[in-house]
Amino acid sequence: MLQIFTTQLSGKMKTIKEKHEELLEDCSRIIAQTVVSGHTIYLHASGDLKSVIPQFLYGRDTFKNVSVIENAKDLPALEDQDSVILFSPSSHDEAALELANSLVAENKTCITIIGTTEKDLAEDGLHTLTDLSIELQASPMVPLDDGSRVGTPTALLALYVFHCLHLTTADILSEYE
Repeated sequence: MLQIFTTQLSGKMKTIKEKHEELLEDCSRIIAQTVVSGHTIYLHASGDLKSVIPQFLYGRDTFKNVSVIENAKDLPALEDQDSVILFSPSSHDEAALELANSLVAENKTCITIIGTTEKDLAEDGLHTLTDLSIELQASPMVPLDDGSRVGTPTALLALYVFHCLHLTTADILSEYE
């Protein structure tokens, strides 16, 4: 089981890198502009993707000026150079949709990382509200004897995207120095 999971996980990460490489760079440019200008990177995460927040706040590789938005009612007054990153387990997560709608109403750019399946993306949702949306397409990867599957690495893939964003942003910031 571990070998299947590891092989499938490696394949998912490779797919994210290949499918979203330009998008990761676009997102990192926005984050780099926020960092260089001394503004704030705002984060919101829901469901199992809340596990990404501690990495942003306390990990070895972090960004400066990071703040968490718990819900749309707590949305601070955003400045133009602030950036917002939403981590949502589904394109239809109510909390993420409410926050994204508030941001769209204020004409603010937001980056979304969505741990969805292709079926979830077929319908209107969070991915249709934002221009910068990275879909993880996480699904159970390890088959069991009864035909079911287990091992859905949504949070793990979201952390991979965080590290991709951090590394790409660090590369962009090194050009400013």
